[in-house]
Formats: sequence, structure tokens, C-alpha cells
Amino acid sequence: MQQRLSLCGATVASLSGLFLAVGVATHLSVGHLGLFLRDPSRVYHVAATVAALAMWLVARGRRRYSIAGLNRIDTAGTLGVSALFALMAYAMPPGVGTLVGTLAVSYVTLGRAAQVPSTPQRTLCLTGIALGMIFVEALLRPAPSLYMDHAGARVFAAIDPLLWAIAGTALATMTSKVIYGLQEKVLEARQLGQYTLEAKIGQGGMGEIYRARHAMLRRKTAIKLLPGDHSEEQLRRFEREVQLTASLTHPNTICIFDYGRTPEGTFYYAMELLEGLNLDTLIEHHGAQPPGRVVNLMLQACGALAEAHAVGLIHRDLKPANIFLCRQGGIDDFVKVLDFGLVRQVTAEASITQSSTQLLVGTPLYMAPEAIVTPERIDARADLYSLGVTAYHLLTGTPPFRGSSVVEVCGHHLHTPPEPPSQRLGQALPDALESLILSCLAKKPAERPESAAKLGKALAELSGIEPFSAEQARDWWLREFDPDAQRRSIEAGRTIQVALDERVSDRSELPKAG
Repeated sequence: MQQRLSLCGATVASLSGLFLAVGVATHLSVGHLGLFLRDPSRVYHVAATVAALAMWLVARGRRRYSIAGLNRIDTAGTLGVSALFALMAYAMPPGVGTLVGTLAVSYVTLGRAAQVPSTPQRTLCLTGIALGMIFVEALLRPAPSLYMDHAGARVFAAIDPLLWAIAGTALATMTSKVIYGLQEKVLEARQLGQYTLEAKIGQGGMGEIYRARHAMLRRKTAIKLLPGDHSEEQLRRFEREVQLTASLTHPNTICIFDYGRTPEGTFYYAMELLEGLNLDTLIEHHGAQPPGRVVNLMLQACGALAEAHAVGLIHRDLKPANIFLCRQGGIDDFVKVLDFGLVRQVTAEASITQSSTQLLVGTPLYMAPEAIVTPERIDARADLYSLGVTAYHLLTGTPPFRGSSVVEVCGHHLHTPPEPPSQRLGQALPDALESLILSCLAKKPAERPESAAKLGKALAELSGIEPFSAEQARDWWLREFDPDAQRRSIEAGRTIQVALDERVSDRSELPKAG
């Protein structure tokens, strides 16, 4: 409503200012600018323009008003501008003044009815009062000479303004009724499902992510929508894995609230809404990270992976974009691992940094060699390879292998020994940390750490690394992080309708631990 009030004020001010500008230009061209400026009606015309401009400035400011406050601004702006236009009409010659005033106030009230959310009753009252001022103006001014010889001359002169006022009020009220009715239907439609999508906040290879709210719980929620171009078997597998992911309780794992399909077949799942940035954004904007911070982030990711691997769930697409950094529970630099066990595929034409749809499961820059050759037989150590690539990327600011195509990158993963991170960075790094990361990048799974739990233990036991303290993390967040930059509102007003009968109901279909 505040945005619409601002728009209404700007519209009225612009149109009124345009009439003034044309009047000035016209009188200036014939050398009668002084006559224009001495016209008393121009004072009220300028005042009405300034009043509409004030309405725009008040409504567009940083302050957020209550509905009651916005109603007061609406009333003051609409009636104030209308009153000034009525005074302008009174200051003009008889006949033409009433006509111009009627047109001016009609534009104001009809524009308001079309732009500002309002009940028909409220529009009826405001428009009736505003156009009633023109009727009063017609009654107060001297009657035209045509009616001077007749009894009730003032009444005869005011009949036309009265009829125009009634017609204008009826038209504005009907306009408001139609628009307000459509808004009510939109609100009703948005509340049919369990979740209401408020704003698009991201997009990836598998779908779109929206900020949303639950219809009853009103908790902050993120919804990920998957397009309906997957096979039924893929969607059922996805359902099983999302259901299993929802059972994970590790604090560094994204919390999944719900999942389902819309009647149109779009699959979705609801998860906790996080505010922060993923590691991909961290590297892009802040470059290579200190070893102590990298160790802290990888330790948290290992905890999440260890729990998932224990129940037989492999991530398959671990990468910086799927590791989210936030502040939670009073802890800075808190890691959340996203998108466990989701089906990911890429084509040869796809971007080497994003998942897509056809040949490979994962994202090429972070993919283990066995995921390229035998994706159907990968185990948890494929995730450790991807975590090692992510740690390398964090330490150096670049991934270990790069290329101009998916095929070239995959070839490096299969055959090229990784350049030591210290050599890539051009400065010394702790030997133990460098060796541990390179062990994660071993071509053969058997040469990598045995499990995420053992990798986490090895990271915790590293010595000679300056820790990234809680104070340093807090200072970094206070200095660098701008939460407003993470909130992009692109699309609003879509609703998830849940087809409950499409859910996986047989728990025996879930993958078993080990």
C-alpha cells in the first residue's frame, strides 16, 4: 500500500506539473508570462502539485508506516490535493473553472482508485467528499448570466457539477471494487497451499529457490522447486533421498521441514531459511582464505558428511556452492551443508561450474574420478574427494583443475596430479594440511582418508596452524557481510499446493544404512 501511495502521489504531481509547464511555455511563447503568473488560480495549482509531491516523498521514504498511518496519508493527500484543485476552480472564470476543477479532481480520485489498495466503502467516502468540493464550489460562485432571471439560479448552475460528482464517485467506487476484489482473490489463492512463496532468492541447475512462509507456522522457510522434466523413477528416488535427508539431525546439515509435489507435477522441498553466503561467493568476493579458517569450515562439513554417510546417503555434488556459511545460535562462521543426495547430471555443453541434465552425476570441477568412470558404483569417498577440491579452492582461490570444456576438466581429474596448494598460492602452507588435502585428491579411493569421521579427526589433530578465532570470525562478519545483498526479490505471490497422495508412504523404499 505504501508503494502504491507513493506511485499515486508521483502520478498526480507529474500530470499536474505537466499542465503547469505547458501553461508557462505557451504564455512565454506569446509574451504573456506575467499574465500567467498573476492568475490567482495558478497559486492553488502549484500548491496542489506540491501537495501531491509531498505525498510521494512521505510514502517513498525509509520509514515504514502502519496501515492506520497509510490510511491517514491517503486521506490527507487525496482530500488535500482535491481541495486545492477546488480552490483553483473557484479562482478561475465561471463555467470553465467548474469544468476544469471537475476534471482535475476526477483524475485524482480515479487514479487513486486504480492505484491504491482500498475497500469500495473507503473509496466511496473519499471520492464523494473530494468531488463534493466541486459541487460546493459551483454553489458558492455567482450564477452564470443564463440563469440570473430564474428562481433558484444557483441550484440550476450546480446540477451539472452534481451529476458529474455522482458519476465520478460511482465510477471510482466500481474501479476500486473490481481491483480490491481481484486482490482478495489473489490473497485467497496464495493461502490455499501450505506454503506461500514470497521472493525468488536463487537458481541452480536443479531448480529455483524461494523465500517462503508456512501457512500456519509462519516460520522462515526456503522452498526449492524442481522442474517437471524428470522421469518418474528420478522423482521417486529424489523423494526417498529427501525423506532420508530430513531425518538427519547434525547441526551442520540443512534442516528439511517438508517435501511434496504440486498438482502440476513440480517437486519441491521446504528447508530452513539461511542468511549468509555460500563458499563459492566467499571465494569470489574475498579470495583465498587463511588455513585456520579453512580447517574450521572443513571440520564442520566433515561432521555433516559423517552422519549422512553412516545412514548410506552420499552427497554426490559437494562443492562450494553447496556449503553455506552463516551465523547461527550466536556462532559465527557456522557451516550448513546443502542438497544431500540429490540427483545431479550434466551434459557436455553444460557449464563446468553448474549441474545440469544428461551424462554425469555431479559438477565437473569438483567430481571424483570414479564418479566420471563408474558413477553407479561410487561410495562415500567420492564426497571426500569433492571436499578436498573445495578445501583446495578455499586455500588458493582457484580449483585444482581448470579447462575450457567438461571433457578437459574430467581428463585432469582422471590423469593429472594436482599442483600442491602452496605452489599454486605462491607461499608456504602448513605441510600437514597440504598433505591431508592432497590425500583427499588421490585418484584411487583407497588412497584417500577412510571416512569423513577420520578426515575430521585428522583435521582436528593438525598442529602448527594458527586458528581462526571466534573473535576473528565475529569481526569478519561485522566488517564484510551485508545481509541486504543476499535478499533479492525477483518474483512474488506463487503458492505451493500439496498433493499429499503423491508422497512416498512406504518406508521400506528408503535406502538402508551401509
